[in-house]
Amino acid sequence: MRTKFTIVFFAQILLLSGCANKETAYANIYEGLKTRNVIMNPVSEQKPSDKSMSYQEYEAERKKLLESNGEK
Repeated sequence: MRTKFTIVFFAQILLLSGCANKETAYANIYEGLKTRNVIMNPVSEQKPSDKSMSYQEYEAERKKLLESNGEK
């Protein structure tokens, strides 16, 4: 039963992500994984410096690193 649920769940995710633009889908996946990580691994007190960055900040940092390495 759990396997069927997993298959149906991921099939719906794939179908729905096809309707969104690519950047929105990636941003939503990133935010969802961050939320899941917080739920699965709760911390009693999170320092402001330990907060993770938004998807836009992550994407900007990634582009800077790729450009500095001469890749695209």
